[in-house]
Amino acid sequence: MAYLEGPAGQIADVDANLLLRSCDQRTAHGPLTGFYTVQGQSGTVAATLAAGTLLMSARFNPQSLRAAYITCIRTMIGVTTVIAAASIPGTIGLQRFKNLTPTGGTARTPNRLHEQMCKFSDMFDIRDSNVALTGSPDLGTVVSNALVPEFFTNGPGDMEWIFEPDYPLVLAPGDGICLRTQVAMPAVQTWKFNYTMHWYEE
Repeated sequence: MAYLEGPAGQIADVDANLLLRSCDQRTAHGPLTGFYTVQGQSGTVAATLAAGTLLMSARFNPQSLRAAYITCIRTMIGVTTVIAAASIPGTIGLQRFKNLTPTGGTARTPNRLHEQMCKFSDMFDIRDSNVALTGSPDLGTVVSNALVPEFFTNGPGDMEWIFEPDYPLVLAPGDGICLRTQVAMPAVQTWKFNYTMHWYEE
């Protein structure tokens, strides 16, 4: 086995007869490329919370010269008050939006994954609320959704919902992603959520 390197940085893995085994391209990151995460958590979400309630939002700066590529959003849902009898489970979804920045709730700050790369994120507004964020942005595609399960006992009944698309979810300048109720939440039951979002910008 041997390795041959071309003038543009391509690596060829070849055998003793110089037959190609595999190939890799070394990627050079530009000066504005950055890799980020953000975390947030809520207080108790009310029972029977109405459909269409904004619980979390992240908007990419309309003035950015980059795009944002979301690679993963992990959401944990945990019970606060259990339900006594079967009801209709609620549904929450990750939904695109644009043209308005929601307000209210708790603002969150992105974390850089590489301290030597771009020192700022253009995901300029990230926030969450257990009640409702304020504002009515132009809503787009629901890219993923999940049931909020009915919890009949306390304990290890928490649910993790992972959105990890085969290709990153791309936000152009001014675009946003939000966590929004699609179906009203179960009656009586209350719950909390936390989330971690991973993305890069270039």
